[in-house]
Amino acid sequence: MRRKNEAGQALVFTAVALVVLMGFAGLGIDMGVLRYERRLQQNAADAAALAGASNLGQGGVTSGAQAASAMNNFTDNTGGGACVTPPTNLAVSSVTVTVCNGPSTGPHKGDANYVEAFVTAGQPTYFMKLLGTNKWTISARAVATNVSGGTNGNSAGCLYTLGPPASSIEGVNINGNATLNAPTCGIVDNGNYNTKGNALTVVANTFGVSGSQNVSGPGGSVTCTGGTPTCPTYDTPAASDPLSYLKPPPVGTPVPWSGTPVPGTTYSAIDITSTGTVNFPAGTYVMDGGNFTCHGTPTITGIGVTFYFTNGATFNCSGDDTVQLTAPSSGPYAGILFYQDPNDSTGPSVGGNTGTFYNGILYFPKAQITFFGNNTSIATGIVVADAVSLSGHPTVTLGGAASVPGGLPPGFSVSAILVE
Repeated sequence: MRRKNEAGQALVFTAVALVVLMGFAGLGIDMGVLRYERRLQQNAADAAALAGASNLGQGGVTSGAQAASAMNNFTDNTGGGACVTPPTNLAVSSVTVTVCNGPSTGPHKGDANYVEAFVTAGQPTYFMKLLGTNKWTISARAVATNVSGGTNGNSAGCLYTLGPPASSIEGVNINGNATLNAPTCGIVDNGNYNTKGNALTVVANTFGVSGSQNVSGPGGSVTCTGGTPTCPTYDTPAASDPLSYLKPPPVGTPVPWSGTPVPGTTYSAIDITSTGTVNFPAGTYVMDGGNFTCHGTPTITGIGVTFYFTNGATFNCSGDDTVQLTAPSSGPYAGILFYQDPNDSTGPSVGGNTGTFYNGILYFPKAQITFFGNNTSIATGIVVADAVSLSGHPTVTLGGAASVPGGLPPGFSVSAILVE
Protein backbone atom coordinates (compact mmCIF):
# COMPACT_ATOMS: atom_id res chain seq x y z
CA MET A 1 0.00 0.00 0.00
CA ARG A 2 2.86 2.41 0.82
CA ARG A 3 4.48 1.81 -2.58
CA LYS A 4 1.20 2.54 -4.33
CA ASN A 5 0.84 5.81 -2.39
CA GLU A 6 4.39 6.84 -3.29
CA ALA A 7 3.73 6.08 -6.94
CA GLY A 8 0.64 8.24 -6.82
CA GLN A 9 2.59 11.13 -5.29
CA ALA A 10 5.24 10.90 -8.03
CA LEU A 11 2.52 11.05 -10.66
CA VAL A 12 1.09 14.20 -9.08
CA PHE A 13 4.52 15.85 -8.90
CA THR A 14 5.17 14.91 -12.53
CA ALA A 15 1.87 16.39 -13.64
CA VAL A 16 2.55 19.60 -11.72
CA ALA A 17 6.07 19.81 -13.18
CA LEU A 18 4.71 19.32 -16.70
CA VAL A 19 2.19 22.12 -16.16
CA VAL A 20 4.97 24.40 -14.91
CA LEU A 21 7.22 23.47 -17.83
CA MET A 22 4.40 24.02 -20.28
CA GLY A 23 3.75 27.38 -18.63
CA PHE A 24 7.37 28.43 -19.09
CA ALA A 25 7.35 27.14 -22.66
CA GLY A 26 4.13 28.99 -23.37
CA LEU A 27 5.52 32.14 -21.78
CA GLY A 28 8.62 31.87 -23.98
CA ILE A 29 6.50 31.41 -27.09
CA ASP A 30 4.27 34.36 -26.20
CA MET A 31 7.27 36.59 -25.51
CA GLY A 32 8.82 35.58 -28.82
CA VAL A 33 5.62 36.44 -30.67
CA LEU A 34 5.38 39.78 -28.86
CA ARG A 35 8.99 40.61 -29.70
CA TYR A 36 8.26 39.85 -33.35
CA GLU A 37 5.20 42.08 -33.30
CA ARG A 38 7.22 44.84 -31.69
CA ARG A 39 9.76 44.68 -34.53
CA LEU A 40 6.90 45.10 -36.98
CA GLN A 41 5.58 48.05 -35.01
CA GLN A 42 9.06 49.57 -34.92
CA ASN A 43 9.21 49.41 -38.72
CA ALA A 44 5.84 51.18 -38.83
CA ALA A 45 7.00 53.82 -36.33
CA ASP A 46 10.19 54.44 -38.34
CA ALA A 47 8.17 54.85 -41.53
CA ALA A 48 5.70 57.15 -39.77
CA ALA A 49 8.42 59.42 -38.39
CA LEU A 50 10.20 59.61 -41.75
CA ALA A 51 6.99 60.41 -43.61
CA GLY A 52 6.04 63.08 -41.10
CA ALA A 53 9.51 64.65 -41.27
CA SER A 54 9.38 64.65 -45.06
CA ASN A 55 6.28 66.85 -44.82
CA LEU A 56 7.85 69.41 -42.48
CA GLY A 57 7.32 72.87 -43.90
CA GLN A 58 4.65 71.61 -46.30
CA GLY A 59 1.83 70.53 -43.99
CA GLY A 60 0.35 67.08 -43.49
CA VAL A 61 2.85 65.90 -40.88
CA THR A 62 0.31 63.85 -38.90
CA SER A 63 -1.65 62.55 -41.88
CA GLY A 64 1.56 61.59 -43.67
CA ALA A 65 2.86 59.75 -40.63
CA GLN A 66 -0.39 57.84 -40.11
CA ALA A 67 -0.59 56.92 -43.79
CA ALA A 68 2.96 55.53 -43.69
CA SER A 69 2.14 53.50 -40.59
CA ALA A 70 -0.96 52.12 -42.36
CA MET A 71 1.18 51.07 -45.32
CA ASN A 72 3.18 49.02 -42.81
CA ASN A 73 -0.03 47.28 -41.62
CA PHE A 74 -0.66 49.41 -38.54
CA THR A 75 -3.66 51.62 -39.25
CA ASP A 76 -4.84 53.94 -36.51
CA ASN A 77 -8.35 52.88 -35.51
CA THR A 78 -8.72 54.68 -32.18
CA GLY A 79 -8.82 58.30 -33.31
CA GLY A 80 -5.20 58.93 -32.40
CA GLY A 81 -2.78 61.36 -33.98
CA ALA A 82 -2.69 64.01 -31.26
CA CYS A 83 0.54 64.36 -29.31
CA VAL A 84 -0.49 62.71 -26.03
CA THR A 85 0.99 60.01 -23.84
CA PRO A 86 0.52 56.71 -25.75
CA PRO A 87 -2.16 54.45 -24.26
CA THR A 88 -1.07 51.57 -22.02
CA ASN A 89 -4.14 49.33 -22.09
CA LEU A 90 -5.45 48.87 -25.62
CA ALA A 91 -7.90 46.20 -26.65
CA VAL A 92 -6.63 43.47 -28.95
CA SER A 93 -6.34 44.71 -32.57
CA SER A 94 -6.63 48.34 -31.48
CA VAL A 95 -3.92 50.63 -32.92
CA THR A 96 -3.05 54.20 -31.97
CA VAL A 97 -0.56 56.22 -34.04
CA THR A 98 0.58 59.24 -32.03
CA VAL A 99 2.51 62.03 -33.78
CA CYS A 100 4.42 64.81 -32.01
CA ASN A 101 5.99 67.77 -33.80
CA GLY A 102 8.37 68.35 -31.91
CA PRO A 103 9.09 65.33 -29.77
CA SER A 104 7.59 64.92 -26.32
CA THR A 105 10.85 63.66 -24.84
CA GLY A 106 14.49 63.04 -25.66
CA PRO A 107 17.32 65.33 -26.84
CA HIS A 108 15.08 67.06 -29.43
CA LYS A 109 12.15 67.67 -27.10
CA GLY A 110 9.93 70.49 -28.36
CA ASP A 111 11.98 71.15 -31.51
CA ALA A 112 9.55 71.59 -34.41
CA ASN A 113 12.21 70.45 -36.87
CA TYR A 114 11.74 66.88 -35.57
CA VAL A 115 8.81 64.47 -35.71
CA GLU A 116 8.19 61.79 -33.09
CA ALA A 117 5.91 58.86 -33.88
CA PHE A 118 4.52 56.22 -31.53
CA VAL A 119 2.79 53.13 -32.89
CA THR A 120 0.90 51.45 -30.06
CA ALA A 121 -1.10 48.25 -30.49
CA GLY A 122 -3.00 45.77 -28.33
CA GLN A 123 -1.54 42.32 -29.01
CA PRO A 124 -3.16 39.02 -28.04
CA THR A 125 -1.47 36.43 -25.86
CA TYR A 126 -1.90 32.69 -26.14
CA PHE A 127 -0.36 30.60 -23.40
CA MET A 128 -0.19 33.56 -20.99
CA LYS A 129 -3.97 33.39 -20.83
CA LEU A 130 -3.46 30.50 -18.43
CA LEU A 131 -1.94 33.06 -16.05
CA GLY A 132 -4.79 35.50 -16.51
CA THR A 133 -3.06 37.75 -19.09
CA ASN A 134 -5.19 37.87 -22.23
CA LYS A 135 -3.49 40.78 -24.04
CA TRP A 136 -0.41 42.96 -24.03
CA THR A 137 0.01 46.58 -25.14
CA ILE A 138 3.18 47.32 -27.10
CA SER A 139 4.45 50.75 -28.12
CA ALA A 140 7.28 51.54 -30.57
CA ARG A 141 8.84 55.01 -30.94
CA ALA A 142 10.91 56.77 -33.61
CA VAL A 143 12.12 60.33 -34.25
CA ALA A 144 13.09 61.76 -37.64
CA THR A 145 13.99 65.10 -39.15
CA ASN A 146 14.62 66.61 -42.55
CA VAL A 147 17.11 69.02 -41.01
CA SER A 148 20.22 67.35 -42.40
CA GLY A 149 22.70 69.89 -41.18
CA GLY A 150 21.41 73.22 -42.44
CA THR A 151 18.50 72.20 -44.61
CA ASN A 152 14.94 72.48 -43.36
CA GLY A 153 12.82 70.89 -46.06
CA ASN A 154 12.18 74.17 -47.87
CA SER A 155 15.67 74.78 -49.20
CA ALA A 156 18.68 72.71 -50.14
CA GLY A 157 22.01 73.48 -48.59
CA CYS A 158 24.33 75.84 -50.43
CA LEU A 159 27.36 75.44 -48.16
CA TYR A 160 28.46 72.01 -46.93
CA THR A 161 31.51 71.66 -44.70
CA LEU A 162 32.04 67.93 -44.36
CA GLY A 163 34.91 67.69 -41.87
CA PRO A 164 34.05 66.24 -38.43
CA PRO A 165 34.13 68.24 -35.17
CA ALA A 166 37.22 66.31 -34.00
CA SER A 167 39.37 68.34 -36.40
CA SER A 168 40.22 71.66 -34.82
CA ILE A 169 39.82 73.92 -37.86
CA GLU A 170 36.80 72.24 -39.40
CA GLY A 171 33.73 74.22 -40.22
CA VAL A 172 33.53 77.94 -40.88
CA ASN A 173 36.78 79.58 -39.82
CA ILE A 174 37.09 83.35 -39.97
CA ASN A 175 40.04 85.75 -40.13
CA GLY A 176 39.15 89.38 -40.69
CA ASN A 177 35.78 91.01 -41.28
CA ALA A 178 33.70 89.03 -43.74
CA THR A 179 30.12 88.62 -44.83
CA LEU A 180 28.62 85.29 -45.85
CA ASN A 181 25.23 85.51 -47.54
CA ALA A 182 23.06 82.47 -48.18
CA PRO A 183 19.56 83.94 -47.82
CA THR A 184 17.70 81.37 -49.94
CA CYS A 185 19.45 78.17 -48.82
CA GLY A 186 21.02 76.44 -45.86
CA ILE A 187 24.50 76.16 -44.35
CA VAL A 188 25.40 72.60 -43.39
CA ASP A 189 28.37 72.51 -41.03
CA ASN A 190 29.52 69.06 -39.93
CA GLY A 191 32.31 70.61 -37.87
CA ASN A 192 32.50 73.27 -35.21
CA TYR A 193 31.35 76.80 -35.93
CA ASN A 194 34.51 78.81 -35.31
CA THR A 195 34.42 82.60 -35.54
CA LYS A 196 38.11 83.01 -34.84
CA GLY A 197 39.35 86.52 -35.57
CA ASN A 198 37.16 89.48 -36.34
CA ALA A 199 33.43 89.66 -36.91
CA LEU A 200 31.61 87.46 -39.40
CA THR A 201 28.16 88.45 -40.56
CA VAL A 202 26.09 85.48 -41.72
CA VAL A 203 22.65 85.63 -43.31
CA ALA A 204 21.24 82.23 -44.24
CA ASN A 205 17.91 80.50 -44.63
CA THR A 206 19.04 77.93 -42.06
CA PHE A 207 22.34 77.19 -40.35
CA GLY A 208 22.92 73.75 -38.83
CA VAL A 209 26.09 72.79 -36.93
CA SER A 210 26.87 69.19 -35.99
CA GLY A 211 29.68 70.22 -33.67
CA SER A 212 29.82 73.05 -31.17
CA GLN A 213 30.29 76.77 -31.02
CA ASN A 214 33.92 77.82 -30.72
CA VAL A 215 34.13 81.59 -30.47
CA SER A 216 37.59 83.02 -29.87
CA GLY A 217 36.99 86.47 -31.37
CA PRO A 218 34.25 89.14 -31.52
CA GLY A 219 31.98 86.60 -33.16
CA GLY A 220 29.82 88.76 -35.37
CA SER A 221 26.17 87.89 -35.97
CA VAL A 222 24.10 85.15 -37.56
CA THR A 223 20.61 85.71 -38.96
CA CYS A 224 18.44 82.84 -40.18
CA THR A 225 15.53 83.76 -42.44
CA GLY A 226 13.96 80.28 -42.41
CA GLY A 227 12.34 80.57 -38.99
CA THR A 228 14.40 78.00 -37.07
CA PRO A 229 14.03 78.35 -33.29
CA THR A 230 17.79 78.68 -32.78
CA CYS A 231 20.37 80.14 -35.15
CA PRO A 232 22.74 78.46 -35.62
CA THR A 233 21.15 75.18 -34.58
CA TYR A 234 23.73 72.98 -32.87
CA ASP A 235 23.93 69.17 -32.62
CA THR A 236 22.17 68.70 -35.96
CA PRO A 237 22.63 65.41 -37.85
CA ALA A 238 25.79 65.40 -39.94
CA ALA A 239 25.25 65.55 -43.69
CA SER A 240 26.78 63.10 -46.10
CA ASP A 241 28.74 64.14 -49.17
CA PRO A 242 26.05 65.01 -51.76
CA LEU A 243 28.47 64.49 -54.67
CA SER A 244 30.22 61.31 -53.59
CA TYR A 245 28.86 59.53 -56.66
CA LEU A 246 30.83 61.69 -59.12
CA LYS A 247 33.26 59.92 -61.43
CA PRO A 248 36.39 61.82 -62.51
CA PRO A 249 37.01 62.67 -66.15
CA PRO A 250 39.81 60.93 -68.07
CA VAL A 251 43.25 62.20 -67.15
CA GLY A 252 45.60 62.38 -70.13
CA THR A 253 49.30 63.08 -70.40
CA PRO A 254 49.89 66.55 -68.91
CA VAL A 255 51.08 69.26 -71.27
CA PRO A 256 52.40 72.75 -70.45
CA TRP A 257 50.12 75.75 -70.54
CA SER A 258 50.43 77.55 -73.88
CA GLY A 259 48.23 80.50 -73.06
CA THR A 260 45.38 79.28 -75.28
CA PRO A 261 42.80 77.04 -73.54
CA VAL A 262 41.92 73.79 -75.33
CA PRO A 263 38.91 71.82 -73.98
CA GLY A 264 39.60 68.20 -73.07
CA THR A 265 43.29 68.89 -72.36
CA THR A 266 45.21 67.75 -69.29
CA TYR A 267 47.57 70.52 -68.16
CA SER A 268 50.55 70.20 -65.87
CA ALA A 269 49.57 73.67 -64.62
CA ILE A 270 47.78 76.82 -65.78
CA ASP A 271 49.45 80.13 -64.99
CA ILE A 272 47.67 83.25 -66.22
CA THR A 273 49.70 86.44 -65.93
CA SER A 274 48.24 88.62 -68.67
CA THR A 275 46.24 91.79 -68.13
CA GLY A 276 43.80 90.96 -70.91
CA THR A 277 40.95 88.46 -71.15
CA VAL A 278 41.47 84.70 -71.28
CA ASN A 279 38.33 82.90 -72.40
CA PHE A 280 37.89 79.16 -71.79
CA PRO A 281 35.67 77.51 -74.43
CA ALA A 282 33.03 75.08 -73.16
CA GLY A 283 34.44 71.75 -72.06
CA THR A 284 36.41 69.98 -69.33
CA TYR A 285 39.91 71.00 -68.28
CA VAL A 286 42.17 68.81 -66.13
CA MET A 287 44.99 70.02 -63.89
CA ASP A 288 47.37 67.18 -63.02
CA GLY A 289 49.93 67.99 -60.35
CA GLY A 290 50.07 71.76 -60.90
CA ASN A 291 47.82 74.61 -59.85
CA PHE A 292 45.57 76.96 -61.76
CA THR A 293 47.09 80.28 -60.74
CA CYS A 294 46.52 83.95 -61.62
CA HIS A 295 48.84 86.96 -61.42
CA GLY A 296 48.32 90.57 -62.31
CA THR A 297 44.87 91.78 -63.31
CA PRO A 298 43.55 89.33 -65.91
CA THR A 299 39.90 88.73 -66.72
CA ILE A 300 39.10 85.02 -66.91
CA THR A 301 35.85 83.94 -68.55
CA GLY A 302 34.16 80.74 -69.64
CA ILE A 303 30.66 79.33 -70.09
CA GLY A 304 29.92 75.60 -69.89
CA VAL A 305 33.27 74.75 -68.28
CA THR A 306 34.39 72.23 -65.64
CA PHE A 307 37.86 72.21 -64.06
CA TYR A 308 39.12 68.96 -62.51
CA PHE A 309 42.09 69.03 -60.12
CA THR A 310 44.08 65.90 -59.26
CA ASN A 311 47.46 64.76 -57.98
CA GLY A 312 47.76 67.71 -55.59
CA ALA A 313 46.53 70.36 -58.00
CA THR A 314 44.14 73.11 -56.93
CA PHE A 315 42.85 76.59 -57.81
CA ASN A 316 44.71 79.67 -56.60
CA CYS A 317 43.40 83.00 -57.87
CA SER A 318 42.95 85.46 -55.04
CA GLY A 319 44.43 88.73 -56.28
CA ASP A 320 43.12 91.51 -58.50
CA ASP A 321 41.78 89.23 -61.18
CA THR A 322 38.20 89.20 -62.39
CA VAL A 323 36.80 85.69 -62.78
CA GLN A 324 33.49 85.00 -64.52
CA LEU A 325 33.05 81.26 -64.97
CA THR A 326 29.86 79.24 -65.49
CA ALA A 327 29.46 75.47 -65.24
CA PRO A 328 27.78 73.31 -67.93
CA SER A 329 24.00 73.03 -67.85
CA SER A 330 23.96 69.44 -69.20
CA GLY A 331 26.15 66.38 -69.48
CA PRO A 332 27.92 64.31 -66.78
CA TYR A 333 29.21 67.43 -65.02
CA ALA A 334 26.10 69.59 -65.23
CA GLY A 335 26.38 72.24 -62.56
CA ILE A 336 29.97 71.28 -61.59
CA LEU A 337 32.43 74.14 -62.03
CA PHE A 338 35.37 73.01 -59.83
CA TYR A 339 35.93 69.35 -58.92
CA GLN A 340 38.92 68.27 -56.84
CA ASP A 341 40.01 64.67 -56.49
CA PRO A 342 38.70 63.45 -53.08
CA ASN A 343 42.13 61.94 -52.42
CA ASP A 344 43.69 65.43 -52.40
CA SER A 345 43.63 67.91 -49.54
CA THR A 346 45.42 70.93 -51.02
CA GLY A 347 43.13 73.84 -50.27
CA PRO A 348 42.10 76.29 -52.99
CA SER A 349 42.21 80.08 -52.72
CA VAL A 350 39.23 81.72 -54.39
CA GLY A 351 38.96 85.44 -54.88
CA GLY A 352 38.61 88.20 -57.43
CA ASN A 353 37.48 91.75 -57.91
CA THR A 354 33.89 92.84 -57.37
CA GLY A 355 31.88 91.39 -60.23
CA THR A 356 33.63 88.04 -59.97
CA PHE A 357 31.31 85.03 -60.06
CA TYR A 358 31.69 81.29 -60.03
CA ASN A 359 28.32 80.03 -61.28
CA GLY A 360 28.12 76.39 -60.33
CA ILE A 361 29.30 74.00 -57.64
CA LEU A 362 32.75 74.25 -56.07
CA TYR A 363 33.56 70.72 -54.90
CA PHE A 364 36.63 70.25 -52.69
CA PRO A 365 35.50 67.43 -50.35
CA LYS A 366 38.79 66.93 -48.48
CA ALA A 367 40.22 70.45 -48.59
CA GLN A 368 39.63 73.76 -46.85
CA ILE A 369 38.50 76.38 -49.34
CA THR A 370 39.51 79.96 -48.57
CA PHE A 371 37.71 82.98 -49.97
CA PHE A 372 39.94 86.02 -50.19
CA GLY A 373 38.97 89.62 -50.74
CA ASN A 374 39.54 93.21 -49.69
CA ASN A 375 36.14 94.92 -49.72
CA THR A 376 35.15 92.84 -52.75
CA SER A 377 31.99 90.89 -53.58
CA ILE A 378 32.21 87.33 -54.88
CA ALA A 379 29.22 85.24 -56.00
CA THR A 380 29.00 81.50 -56.39
CA GLY A 381 26.39 78.75 -56.39
CA ILE A 382 27.11 75.92 -53.94
CA VAL A 383 30.27 75.07 -52.02
CA VAL A 384 31.07 71.54 -50.81
CA ALA A 385 34.37 71.39 -48.92
CA ASP A 386 36.05 69.88 -45.89
CA ALA A 387 36.09 73.33 -44.28
CA VAL A 388 35.67 76.99 -45.22
CA SER A 389 37.77 79.99 -44.32
CA LEU A 390 37.17 83.64 -45.17
CA SER A 391 40.17 85.94 -45.14
CA GLY A 392 40.29 89.70 -45.41
CA HIS A 393 37.05 91.60 -46.00
CA PRO A 394 35.14 89.70 -48.70
CA THR A 395 31.41 89.49 -49.15
CA VAL A 396 30.64 85.98 -50.41
CA THR A 397 27.13 85.32 -51.70
CA LEU A 398 25.94 81.75 -52.21
CA GLY A 399 23.05 81.65 -54.65
CA GLY A 400 22.26 77.96 -54.21
CA ALA A 401 20.26 76.24 -56.94
CA ALA A 402 19.57 79.52 -58.74
CA SER A 403 23.29 79.84 -59.47
CA VAL A 404 23.82 76.24 -60.61
CA PRO A 405 23.25 75.75 -64.36
CA GLY A 406 21.00 72.80 -65.11
CA GLY A 407 19.58 72.63 -61.59
CA LEU A 408 20.79 70.72 -58.56
CA PRO A 409 22.27 67.24 -58.99
CA PRO A 410 20.18 64.50 -57.31
CA GLY A 411 22.52 64.25 -54.33
CA PHE A 412 21.26 67.59 -53.03
CA SER A 413 17.64 66.52 -52.65
CA VAL A 414 16.34 67.03 -49.12
CA SER A 415 15.34 63.79 -47.42
CA ALA A 416 14.29 62.80 -43.93
CA ILE A 417 16.53 60.77 -41.65
CA LEU A 418 15.98 58.87 -38.41
CA VAL A 419 17.76 60.31 -35.40
CA GLU A 420 16.23 58.27 -32.55
